[in-house]
Amino acid sequence: MKMINSKRGLSPLIAAVLLIVVVVGIGALVAGIVREQVTSDKETIDRTSIGIDCSTQIDAEIPKIEDRVLICLGANYINLTIENTGSARIDEFQIKVFGDAGFADNDTIIESGLEPGDLESNYIAGFDGAAVGNVQQVMIVPKLKVPGSTQRQYCSDAQLKLADIDPC
Repeated sequence: MKMINSKRGLSPLIAAVLLIVVVVGIGALVAGIVREQVTSDKETIDRTSIGIDCSTQIDAEIPKIEDRVLICLGANYINLTIENTGSARIDEFQIKVFGDAGFADNDTIIESGLEPGDLESNYIAGFDGAAVGNVQQVMIVPKLKVPGSTQRQYCSDAQLKLADIDPC
């Protein structure tokens, strides 16, 4: 009977529960702060890891001849000429095709890469025309190798956006 009236066992139990609640709360607070910091610095970390600033060193263009852009659109393909006008090598490109029914992308075009000043002519990038529908816009995004890795970094700062493409 003495145990029921005793408050000695209750006090350490409450202290242990409060300690656990305080530790979990502090842990959640620290995790939230760290997650926010890591997310906000991700782009900076990616750029420094490849050692190239996409906004200043990477640039590509579709050349023009007498105001005619060297790109045309077929039912399931894009025929294009692309030039590396930047100061760093572009390892490959991604082409995204947006239409009224959806979009498609092709991640591995011009796998041999383009050195500064190089021109790749008559490259054909295939896509699923039925899934895309009527093409409204084409985006071409340069990709670079990350040193010490097999992964490639997208340079969305240097992407090309093209609309009103003539048929082939």
